[in-house]
Amino acid sequence: MTSFKKPLIAIASAVVLATTTFIALPANAAVTTTLTIATTAATGGTTEATAIALPVPADNSVDAADALDFALAGITAGETVTVVATDATLIKAGTTGTVTATTGESALSIPTGTGNTAAFKVYTKTTKTGKVVVTVGTAIPVTYYVKGTAGALNTITVSAPTAALGTTAKVTVSGADVFGNVVNAAAIALQVISSKATTPYTLTTGVTGTATQDIASLSVDTYDLVATATVATAVTGLTTPVGFVKGQFKVVDLAALVTTKDAELAVANAKVSVAEAKYAALVKRFNALAKQYNKKVSKKSQVKLVN
Repeated sequence: MTSFKKPLIAIASAVVLATTTFIALPANAAVTTTLTIATTAATGGTTEATAIALPVPADNSVDAADALDFALAGITAGETVTVVATDATLIKAGTTGTVTATTGESALSIPTGTGNTAAFKVYTKTTKTGKVVVTVGTAIPVTYYVKGTAGALNTITVSAPTAALGTTAKVTVSGADVFGNVVNAAAIALQVISSKATTPYTLTTGVTGTATQDIASLSVDTYDLVATATVATAVTGLTTPVGFVKGQFKVVDLAALVTTKDAELAVANAKVSVAEAKYAALVKRFNALAKQYNKKVSKKSQVKLVN
């Protein structure tokens, strides 16, 4: 009997040898990445939960404190570092001139040539969690996370819908920084003005950037809304601050409106009834005359009666 034991062992050995031959250390395994903010080491950033906080450049100047510096070392000479940012902005190392909130790109390609280092900066204008994906050559990409902190209050808004008599009107007041990120609306003062009185309100809610103020005990009237706040100083190149806005809402008596509309409808129906009666009388008169006429003419010349 022929034995298959030795051939099987040989095949298994060959497979193991071949598999071992193709296992290799990943390219650029020795690359190290150092993160700093204004020369101070930054920790975390490898998960969304540990995203590195960065202040948004609300003064339209990306200073050292606003940017996360990436310094890569140990790169194999000749490799290219590619960087792609989402909800964040990249700045090339060595960028000269004034760096503002419009400076930068969403993707970079950094060739190392004969060197083994690469560097770039990251800043953000949003309080969303930003993502920075770094790939060295053909190595597995590494992702870092940053999250902006809102700047000073720059613009405010106020609005309210029409309210029915006997209900509570809801006035919404919002605040945002120069890039539209929500800012605590509790810093905004609200006044509600009618023909009868002016009532100031202190907004205690607003950590999410929006405060809703309930206005009760309203009478039928038109109410003016005035929202004021101390806002940031104007910055060249960015949105003009708005610290004073006006709005308006009305309180209407729906029951009275229904009564008025019912009365108007009754009058309209009465007019229709009169018109219908006149029309019926005309039809009756026409048909009577038509019958008299038809008796005197041939069938071909007769007129049709109105139903």
